[in-house]
Amino acid sequence: MKRRIGIQQKFVSIVLVLLVIIAVFIAFFFPQRQTAQMNKYMNEKILVTTQMIAFNASTGMAFDDAQAVQQTLAILPSLSGVKFVSVVKPTGEEVAFYRLDSVAYKNLLPNTKAVLAAAQRPANLNITSVGDIALYAEPVIFQGTTYGKVVAGISRTELENDAKESIFIALGVGAGIIVLGGVIMLFLSSRLVNPIRVLARAAGQVSAGNLEASVRVNTNDEIEVLGNAFNHMVGNIRKALEEVQSSLKKAEDANSRKTELLSIVSHDLKSPLASVLAALKLVELGDITAEEFPEMGAMIRQSCERMIDLIESLLASSALEMGRIQVNKADGNAKELMERVVDSNNLKAEGKGQKLLVQHVGEHFNLYADNGLMHQVLENFVSNALKYSPPETTITARVLASPETIRFEVQDEGPGLTEEDKQKLFGFFQRLSAKPTGGESSHGVGLAITKRVVDLHNGKIWAESEVGKGTTFVVVLPRNTDKALAA
Repeated sequence: MKRRIGIQQKFVSIVLVLLVIIAVFIAFFFPQRQTAQMNKYMNEKILVTTQMIAFNASTGMAFDDAQAVQQTLAILPSLSGVKFVSVVKPTGEEVAFYRLDSVAYKNLLPNTKAVLAAAQRPANLNITSVGDIALYAEPVIFQGTTYGKVVAGISRTELENDAKESIFIALGVGAGIIVLGGVIMLFLSSRLVNPIRVLARAAGQVSAGNLEASVRVNTNDEIEVLGNAFNHMVGNIRKALEEVQSSLKKAEDANSRKTELLSIVSHDLKSPLASVLAALKLVELGDITAEEFPEMGAMIRQSCERMIDLIESLLASSALEMGRIQVNKADGNAKELMERVVDSNNLKAEGKGQKLLVQHVGEHFNLYADNGLMHQVLENFVSNALKYSPPETTITARVLASPETIRFEVQDEGPGLTEEDKQKLFGFFQRLSAKPTGGESSHGVGLAITKRVVDLHNGKIWAESEVGKGTTFVVVLPRNTDKALAA
């Protein structure tokens, strides 16, 4: 695996390379240029120092003020390398002097006099070196008139040491600035790199499949914008993945229901079709008498009705699943709706010796809903109550009105529901423990469709039941089903 070099490591390497370059320059180039540059520097320093003394003394010499001239020499102790200075008149009379090293002055007195004798303007004068001491004389001129001469004896060794000290101080300061700059840049790069490292780790986690990864970057700059964009991107990926997983789950559920649908169709259609085919076979063979034809026709009609009922249930289920069901809401009356459902089922109830009762509680039963769909919901409740209740029992249908809601109830005296039945009550193609008491058919889609219709009306649906004590199905709707049901 290729080894990565971090930004901070690269930066430290650059700083070290710069320091090495400086060290190499000092080691190889400085010594070679040191002698020539040092001599030039010292000669210029000697000239400038002597010229400065002559300039400072010029006013005092012009006005023949020896005390003033002596005061101008007070700065000499602060000047590096100056051993002695003499200010003399053109006649050779000494006006002022400075003696840091009297022995050197006495030893060099003949040389000093020679330099004074040679001093003239222009100041392209020669510097006379005697051992370590450099002698140089400068005329004292004020407003174009020469009033004397200044001769200085300056130690080259001290000047050289002072220059070297200044150079090394400059080099040290430069190196220190580079190191300090490196430290500052290292700190700044750390503030820059650390958030990037956080982003890199989070990106690695995301690439490994951890879509819960996020970053917290509070740098108040473009890196923070990048971090927020990363979190937003991961959130979008997570949302998209959840949607894909949800779609896959729906597809799997749809495929499972399709398999169940095929099983139900093959089972529930096979029996009535077989009955019809058998009856037709008997007719073809001439084994049916005239007296048996009405009974045979009734059997064929019932078989066809069962098949039509199954097909209609399956079509309704498919429409709900695909979102193609049309909801056409209008103002209606809940009390009248329940009465119509009960009236349409009275014949079935009488056929099994059952009683259908209607009860109303409250006032103002107005309801804004799709009356056709709600008729199917109540029809399913009542037909199930008749189907699963024993003969000679009573089914009670109720409508209860409150200021905000309409509540429908259908109560039977059937076998009731087990806990397992309650868990799968509103699922598609579910078979419950209770069996029809009159040989009626059941396809396992009616309650599932009912649940979807109630959801489309912003209502709630549930069943209240105990085994052996019957079941009560309940639907509660807001009076205006376009609005959510109040909690």
